[in-house]
Amino acid sequence: MRSLTRRLRSNFGIRSSRMQIRSQLAWHWRWLLNGLALVVVAALVWWLVENSHRITGFNREEARQQIATLTEENARLKREIETARTGALGQERQVAIERAAQMELARNVTQLQDENAALKEDLTFLRNVMSTGAAPAGIGIANLKVEPDGAPNVFRYRMLLTQGGQRKQDFKGKVQVVARVQRQGVVDNLVFPEASAGDAAGAVEFRFYQKVEGRFRLPEGAALKGYEVRVLANPGGQVKLSRSVTLP
Repeated sequence: MRSLTRRLRSNFGIRSSRMQIRSQLAWHWRWLLNGLALVVVAALVWWLVENSHRITGFNREEARQQIATLTEENARLKREIETARTGALGQERQVAIERAAQMELARNVTQLQDENAALKEDLTFLRNVMSTGAAPAGIGIANLKVEPDGAPNVFRYRMLLTQGGQRKQDFKGKVQVVARVQRQGVVDNLVFPEASAGDAAGAVEFRFYQKVEGRFRLPEGAALKGYEVRVLANPGGQVKLSRSVTLP
Protein backbone atom coordinates (compact mmCIF):
# COMPACT_ATOMS: atom_id res chain seq x y z
CA MET A 1 0.00 0.00 0.00
CA ARG A 2 2.81 2.38 0.88
CA SER A 3 4.63 1.57 -2.36
CA LEU A 4 1.50 2.43 -4.37
CA THR A 5 1.16 5.74 -2.57
CA ARG A 6 4.80 6.62 -3.22
CA ARG A 7 4.40 5.76 -6.89
CA LEU A 8 1.36 8.06 -7.24
CA ARG A 9 3.21 10.88 -5.51
CA SER A 10 6.19 10.46 -7.75
CA ASN A 11 3.98 10.62 -10.84
CA PHE A 12 1.45 13.33 -9.87
CA GLY A 13 2.90 15.22 -6.93
CA ILE A 14 5.17 18.24 -6.68
CA ARG A 15 8.21 16.06 -6.96
CA SER A 16 6.98 14.40 -10.11
CA SER A 17 9.18 14.73 -13.23
CA ARG A 18 8.33 17.47 -15.89
CA MET A 19 6.41 16.61 -19.00
CA GLN A 20 8.03 17.45 -22.38
CA ILE A 21 5.98 17.91 -25.60
CA ARG A 22 7.79 17.55 -28.84
CA SER A 23 6.47 18.52 -32.27
CA GLN A 24 6.18 15.81 -34.83
CA LEU A 25 7.06 18.27 -37.75
CA ALA A 26 10.43 19.87 -38.37
CA TRP A 27 10.73 23.68 -38.24
CA HIS A 28 11.37 24.07 -41.99
CA TRP A 29 8.15 22.26 -42.81
CA ARG A 30 6.27 24.53 -40.45
CA TRP A 31 7.72 27.62 -42.17
CA LEU A 32 6.88 26.18 -45.55
CA LEU A 33 3.26 25.57 -44.54
CA ASN A 34 2.98 29.09 -43.10
CA GLY A 35 4.40 30.57 -46.32
CA LEU A 36 1.96 28.58 -48.43
CA ALA A 37 -0.90 29.78 -46.23
CA LEU A 38 0.18 33.41 -46.67
CA VAL A 39 0.43 32.96 -50.43
CA VAL A 40 -3.07 31.45 -50.52
CA VAL A 41 -4.49 34.31 -48.40
CA ALA A 42 -2.74 36.93 -50.58
CA ALA A 43 -4.03 35.30 -53.75
CA LEU A 44 -7.54 35.24 -52.30
CA VAL A 45 -7.38 38.91 -51.33
CA TRP A 46 -6.02 39.87 -54.77
CA TRP A 47 -8.80 37.92 -56.48
CA LEU A 48 -11.41 39.61 -54.31
CA VAL A 49 -9.99 43.04 -55.14
CA GLU A 50 -9.77 42.39 -58.87
CA ASN A 51 -13.20 40.84 -59.08
CA SER A 52 -14.97 43.06 -56.57
CA HIS A 53 -16.81 44.87 -59.37
CA ARG A 54 -18.24 41.56 -60.51
CA ILE A 55 -19.30 40.66 -57.02
CA THR A 56 -20.79 44.06 -56.14
CA GLY A 57 -21.97 44.91 -59.67
CA PHE A 58 -19.43 47.79 -60.02
CA ASN A 59 -18.21 48.50 -63.57
CA ARG A 60 -14.73 50.04 -63.58
CA GLU A 61 -14.79 51.14 -67.23
CA GLU A 62 -18.14 52.80 -66.79
CA ALA A 63 -16.83 54.60 -63.71
CA ARG A 64 -13.81 55.82 -65.67
CA GLN A 65 -16.06 57.10 -68.43
CA GLN A 66 -18.25 58.90 -65.91
CA ILE A 67 -15.19 60.47 -64.27
CA ALA A 68 -13.92 61.64 -67.67
CA THR A 69 -17.37 63.02 -68.53
CA LEU A 70 -17.64 64.84 -65.21
CA THR A 71 -14.14 66.24 -65.60
CA GLU A 72 -14.97 67.56 -69.06
CA GLU A 73 -18.29 68.97 -67.78
CA ASN A 74 -16.48 70.68 -64.91
CA ALA A 75 -13.98 72.27 -67.29
CA ARG A 76 -16.83 73.45 -69.54
CA LEU A 77 -18.68 74.97 -66.60
CA LYS A 78 -15.51 76.75 -65.46
CA ARG A 79 -15.11 78.23 -68.96
CA GLU A 80 -18.74 79.34 -68.99
CA ILE A 81 -18.40 80.90 -65.52
CA GLU A 82 -15.26 82.74 -66.58
CA THR A 83 -16.97 83.96 -69.74
CA ALA A 84 -20.02 85.06 -67.76
CA ARG A 85 -17.79 86.80 -65.21
CA THR A 86 -15.93 88.65 -67.95
CA GLY A 87 -19.22 89.64 -69.53
CA ALA A 88 -20.58 90.80 -66.19
CA LEU A 89 -17.48 92.94 -65.58
CA GLY A 90 -17.85 94.42 -69.05
CA GLN A 91 -21.50 95.18 -68.39
CA GLU A 92 -20.66 96.74 -65.03
CA ARG A 93 -18.07 98.96 -66.71
CA GLN A 94 -20.55 99.84 -69.42
CA VAL A 95 -23.22 100.65 -66.83
CA ALA A 96 -20.72 102.79 -64.90
CA ILE A 97 -19.79 104.65 -68.10
CA GLU A 98 -23.45 105.16 -68.99
CA ARG A 99 -24.23 106.32 -65.45
CA ALA A 100 -21.34 108.79 -65.56
CA ALA A 101 -22.49 109.98 -68.98
CA GLN A 102 -26.03 110.45 -67.67
CA MET A 103 -24.76 112.39 -64.66
CA GLU A 104 -22.63 114.57 -66.91
CA LEU A 105 -25.58 115.08 -69.24
CA ALA A 106 -27.79 115.99 -66.27
CA ARG A 107 -25.19 118.52 -65.10
CA ASN A 108 -24.97 119.96 -68.61
CA VAL A 109 -28.75 120.17 -68.85
CA THR A 110 -28.92 121.92 -65.47
CA GLN A 111 -26.17 124.30 -66.51
CA LEU A 112 -27.89 125.02 -69.81
CA GLN A 113 -31.17 125.63 -68.00
CA ASP A 114 -29.46 128.07 -65.65
CA GLU A 115 -27.79 129.83 -68.56
CA ASN A 116 -31.09 129.94 -70.41
CA ALA A 117 -32.80 131.47 -67.38
CA ALA A 118 -29.97 134.01 -67.06
CA LEU A 119 -30.25 134.88 -70.75
CA LYS A 120 -33.98 135.38 -70.34
CA GLU A 121 -33.38 137.73 -67.43
CA ASP A 122 -30.78 139.68 -69.41
CA LEU A 123 -33.07 139.81 -72.40
CA THR A 124 -35.96 141.03 -70.25
CA PHE A 125 -33.77 143.74 -68.77
CA LEU A 126 -32.51 144.88 -72.18
CA ARG A 127 -36.05 144.95 -73.56
CA ASN A 128 -37.12 147.12 -70.67
CA VAL A 129 -34.22 149.45 -71.32
CA MET A 130 -35.00 149.59 -75.02
CA SER A 131 -38.71 150.13 -74.41
CA THR A 132 -38.04 153.11 -72.14
CA GLY A 133 -35.57 154.46 -74.66
CA ALA A 134 -32.85 155.21 -72.13
CA ALA A 135 -30.73 153.49 -69.52
CA PRO A 136 -29.61 155.00 -66.24
CA ALA A 137 -26.73 157.36 -66.80
CA GLY A 138 -23.33 155.95 -66.09
CA ILE A 139 -22.34 152.38 -65.35
CA GLY A 140 -25.02 150.05 -64.01
CA ILE A 141 -25.16 146.48 -62.70
CA ALA A 142 -28.17 144.28 -63.41
CA ASN A 143 -29.06 140.66 -62.62
CA LEU A 144 -26.23 140.23 -60.12
CA LYS A 145 -26.00 136.69 -58.67
CA VAL A 146 -23.37 134.82 -56.63
CA GLU A 147 -24.19 131.12 -56.18
CA PRO A 148 -22.39 127.91 -55.18
CA ASP A 149 -20.97 126.11 -58.20
CA GLY A 150 -21.23 122.50 -56.99
CA ALA A 151 -17.68 121.93 -55.79
CA PRO A 152 -16.87 122.68 -52.13
CA ASN A 153 -16.08 126.37 -51.47
CA VAL A 154 -16.45 127.25 -55.16
CA PHE A 155 -18.83 130.07 -56.13
CA ARG A 156 -19.98 131.41 -59.47
CA TYR A 157 -20.87 135.04 -60.08
CA ARG A 158 -22.67 136.63 -63.01
CA MET A 159 -23.91 140.12 -63.80
CA LEU A 160 -24.89 142.37 -66.66
CA LEU A 161 -23.02 145.68 -66.96
CA THR A 162 -24.73 148.56 -68.76
CA GLN A 163 -23.72 152.08 -69.75
CA GLY A 164 -26.38 154.75 -70.02
CA GLY A 165 -26.45 158.39 -70.89
CA GLN A 166 -24.10 159.78 -73.50
CA ARG A 167 -21.99 156.90 -74.82
CA LYS A 168 -19.19 158.81 -76.47
CA GLN A 169 -16.72 155.97 -76.12
CA ASP A 170 -16.41 152.41 -74.89
CA PHE A 171 -16.03 151.87 -71.18
CA LYS A 172 -12.80 150.11 -70.29
CA GLY A 173 -12.34 148.77 -66.84
CA LYS A 174 -12.19 145.79 -64.54
CA VAL A 175 -14.62 143.90 -62.34
CA GLN A 176 -13.62 142.79 -58.85
CA VAL A 177 -15.49 140.63 -56.37
CA VAL A 178 -14.55 141.23 -52.73
CA ALA A 179 -15.68 138.21 -50.72
CA ARG A 180 -16.27 138.70 -47.00
CA VAL A 181 -15.39 135.37 -45.34
CA GLN A 182 -15.20 134.08 -41.79
CA ARG A 183 -12.55 131.60 -40.66
CA GLN A 184 -12.09 130.48 -37.07
CA GLY A 185 -14.13 133.42 -35.82
CA VAL A 186 -12.13 135.99 -37.84
CA VAL A 187 -13.75 137.98 -40.67
CA ASP A 188 -11.54 138.78 -43.64
CA ASN A 189 -11.90 140.18 -47.17
CA LEU A 190 -10.61 138.31 -50.20
CA VAL A 191 -10.36 140.00 -53.62
CA PHE A 192 -11.06 138.07 -56.84
CA PRO A 193 -9.56 137.83 -59.40
CA GLU A 194 -6.36 137.62 -57.40
CA ALA A 195 -3.42 139.86 -58.22
CA SER A 196 -1.44 136.87 -59.47
CA ALA A 197 -4.05 136.34 -62.23
CA GLY A 198 -2.76 139.35 -64.18
CA ASP A 199 -4.33 142.57 -65.48
CA ALA A 200 -6.41 140.78 -68.11
CA ALA A 201 -8.40 138.86 -65.49
CA GLY A 202 -11.79 140.51 -64.97
CA ALA A 203 -11.23 143.11 -67.70
CA VAL A 204 -14.31 144.51 -69.47
CA GLU A 205 -14.80 146.79 -72.49
CA PHE A 206 -18.22 147.75 -73.81
CA ARG A 207 -20.34 150.71 -74.95
CA PHE A 208 -23.90 149.53 -74.29
CA TYR A 209 -23.78 146.35 -72.17
CA GLN A 210 -21.62 143.35 -71.39
CA LYS A 211 -22.31 140.10 -69.58
CA VAL A 212 -19.69 139.16 -66.96
CA GLU A 213 -19.24 135.70 -65.47
CA GLY A 214 -16.58 134.14 -63.30
CA ARG A 215 -15.74 131.80 -60.43
CA PHE A 216 -13.77 132.03 -57.22
CA ARG A 217 -12.70 129.53 -54.59
CA LEU A 218 -12.63 130.18 -50.86
CA PRO A 219 -9.97 128.70 -48.57
CA GLU A 220 -10.66 125.50 -46.66
CA GLY A 221 -12.94 126.07 -43.70
CA ALA A 222 -14.02 129.57 -44.80
CA ALA A 223 -17.69 130.58 -44.88
CA LEU A 224 -19.01 133.27 -47.25
CA LYS A 225 -20.80 135.99 -45.24
CA GLY A 226 -21.24 138.57 -48.01
CA TYR A 227 -19.64 140.10 -51.08
CA GLU A 228 -19.08 143.41 -52.83
CA VAL A 229 -18.86 143.90 -56.59
CA ARG A 230 -16.66 146.74 -57.78
CA VAL A 231 -16.35 148.17 -61.29
CA LEU A 232 -13.00 149.94 -61.72
CA ALA A 233 -12.12 152.27 -64.56
CA ASN A 234 -8.94 151.93 -66.59
CA PRO A 235 -6.59 153.64 -66.46
CA GLY A 236 -6.36 154.83 -62.89
CA GLY A 237 -8.36 152.13 -61.10
CA GLN A 238 -11.09 154.55 -59.97
CA VAL A 239 -14.15 152.82 -58.51
CA LYS A 240 -17.02 153.71 -60.85
CA LEU A 241 -19.63 151.52 -59.17
CA SER A 242 -19.93 149.14 -56.25
CA ARG A 243 -22.71 147.00 -54.85
CA SER A 244 -22.66 145.08 -51.58
CA VAL A 245 -24.69 142.05 -50.55
CA THR A 246 -24.84 140.60 -47.03
CA LEU A 247 -25.64 136.92 -46.66
CA PRO A 248 -27.45 135.46 -43.65
